[in-house]
Amino acid sequence: MLLRPYTCGPLSYAIPALLLACVQLLMLPLGSRLCAADIEEIVTAKVLRVGVLAGETPPFLQGPAGGALGGLEGEFISEVARRMDVKLEVVRTARTGDELIAQVVSSRIDVAIGQLTDSLEWAKSVRFTKPYLVLQEVRLVDRLAATRAGGSTRLLASKTARVSAVAGSVVLPALQEEFGDRLGIVPTLGSAVDEVLSGKSLAAVGDDVAVVRWLQANPALGLRLELSTRGDRRPGLAIAVPWKSDDLQAWLNLCIDKCNLDGTLKSLVAKYLGDPLAR
Repeated sequence: MLLRPYTCGPLSYAIPALLLACVQLLMLPLGSRLCAADIEEIVTAKVLRVGVLAGETPPFLQGPAGGALGGLEGEFISEVARRMDVKLEVVRTARTGDELIAQVVSSRIDVAIGQLTDSLEWAKSVRFTKPYLVLQEVRLVDRLAATRAGGSTRLLASKTARVSAVAGSVVLPALQEEFGDRLGIVPTLGSAVDEVLSGKSLAAVGDDVAVVRWLQANPALGLRLELSTRGDRRPGLAIAVPWKSDDLQAWLNLCIDKCNLDGTLKSLVAKYLGDPLAR
């Protein structure tokens, strides 16, 4: 039986055009029609340009500038490039997360990784993948002060309570929303603890990885501090991509799923983080 085009209204013209487009697509070389446009640029160049922070941030990023990337995030993004079958070109000039985001926006890099959270502020400029690692907010308070106040929750419930956190920490966005100008930003977690012990702040706040590493290095001071977690504060680390790269974002999300299912991410977490707070 001879098939005739559907002849109801404008569709009588649209269907032959659609069939022609399908034939043309099938005639394209195989490699040129298997990749979405934003992914094809990377695959054709055989290079994934990734932006990371200039300095080392162990256990997330380790290794000297110009050398092979180590650390959890360094190994993970190297694995992403391997699964995409491209080389990794590392751009290591950003000093802050804001500078990494700016490099993504300017298309100097294809993706950025480096303890970046999918904060609403950054999400105005870039897309984020789903998290590849979820951390937890932890607060260190003076044990005696917490006892006198009836617990750390009551201690920090005051509208005048001041807390300290490290510049660039993944917990900052939520803390800025909660404490506003009562949040003190300091260079290190040790500085934040010093402010607690001197009475300048009521809590030093960080993610569970940073806090546990600090406590392991300062066991004596740890005896003076009470540790409390915020179960509702679990910042997720994600990869930043340009807004135009929605297909790349989708591929990276699938890659993260695969790395979770096959144990790759679990292995990296065990290697570099252990089990800070029974994650």
